[in-house]
Amino acid sequence: MKMKKFSNLYWRISLAFFFTLLVVGGSYIYITIQSSGKYVQQVNQQLNRNIAKDIAKSTIPLKDTGMDKKAIEDMIHSVMVINPSLEVYLLDTTGKIVAFYAPQKKIVRKTLNLQPIFQFIKTDGKNYIKGDDPRHNDGQKIFSAAPVISNGMRTGYIYAILAGQEYDAVSGALSKNYLWQVGLRSIAITFFVTLFIGLLLIWIITRNYDKVIDVMEKFRQGDTTARVRLHSTGDIKQIGDMFNEMADILTENIEKLKAVENLRRELIANVSHDLRTPISIIHGYIETLQIKGEQISSEDRHHYLTIVIESTEKLQKLVNELFELSRLEARQVQPKKEPFSISELVSDITSNYFVIAKEKDITIKAELVQDLPPVLADISLIERVMQNLLDNAVKFTPKGGRILIRTSRAGQHISVSVSDTGIGVNESDQSKIFDRYYRVNDFVDMKNSTGLGLAIVKKILELHHTSLELQSQKDAGSKFTFQLPAFAKN
Repeated sequence: MKMKKFSNLYWRISLAFFFTLLVVGGSYIYITIQSSGKYVQQVNQQLNRNIAKDIAKSTIPLKDTGMDKKAIEDMIHSVMVINPSLEVYLLDTTGKIVAFYAPQKKIVRKTLNLQPIFQFIKTDGKNYIKGDDPRHNDGQKIFSAAPVISNGMRTGYIYAILAGQEYDAVSGALSKNYLWQVGLRSIAITFFVTLFIGLLLIWIITRNYDKVIDVMEKFRQGDTTARVRLHSTGDIKQIGDMFNEMADILTENIEKLKAVENLRRELIANVSHDLRTPISIIHGYIETLQIKGEQISSEDRHHYLTIVIESTEKLQKLVNELFELSRLEARQVQPKKEPFSISELVSDITSNYFVIAKEKDITIKAELVQDLPPVLADISLIERVMQNLLDNAVKFTPKGGRILIRTSRAGQHISVSVSDTGIGVNESDQSKIFDRYYRVNDFVDMKNSTGLGLAIVKKILELHHTSLELQSQKDAGSKFTFQLPAFAKN
């Protein structure tokens, strides 16, 4: 499958980055405008903080009866003509607007809050302070303020708005134009450059994800050899390594399943053959007995029945061993471990084989160390192991041969070995000898074997977390050895 140029992950991250950039860019523009406006206002207030003081000192007209309101309005008008950005108001000591130059309809507030004025006068205008805007109910403006002193007494305040409506109108138009010409263009350039670099970096980062996804897709479609090959480091490398590890496990399990399936087919074929033979023999001889009836001699009848009994015994043994092996492979058998003397167990089992060995002219000898510590194992399962090993040794040792059973100490374990002078096993066949139904085809006594004995032994020892070792040479005999842990008394 051809790798996609841009993955869904790439587009999702890119869109998220794009919208994040838009939000950050918009926030940056807003903060910049607000900060710039505040900075301009602070500069304006600092530069003009003494305007109200100058007006109060030199231009307040007075009459014998107090301030000349008409003259004050004319003065305010003159100041605003000279500096259109100013709006000058005369307040009394309560904050009420006494005089100003503007049509009455343009004034919304009649009384202003004096607290910002007191703070301004106290700090001499060195701090950034906003006061009430007389032309708006909820507006605030930067200002300059100074007390009006008449006959040594404070009679009011000069309140000068430093950025009046005319200033706002001109400033607003110019700021929009400036923002478009300088601010937005600069931000647009920064935005697109950042977006390009960001998309490029996202592509560099996500391209390895594309490789991983491509390999996963190949694996999903049946290519079990597909693996992630990355030279980078970081999280994506860990993801690739984890996928490769899981793919190896899955592939291994698939191979095991295939092997189990092949084994199942082979088992069915072998079981069918092994069951068919004794059943055919039983059926044939019983049918003969039934057909001939009284015509058959007593000697022949006895011979036929003996063959039938032997066949049923073989059939029963095969079924029992198949059932036993199946339970072992399914882990339905759990060893009940207990301490016991392995030498005593081996001695008891060996004595049972003396008669069988004598009939075949085979010598059995046991070299057992009596002072060995007890082993910790399931005594019935280990007994089955010894029986199968001795059955195997007797079966494959020709007339005049020898069988030797030994027990010995091996560190923290007890070693048990069964040696014979039988036909041995080719080196090429030694890896197969523990498989079910493995048989040495050229040995005459194999007609009495089910081919399951060593497979059962192997499974029992695996339950005891140990293994069966084989040393053998063709026509020179075999030696089977296993170890069991010695029981340590507390």
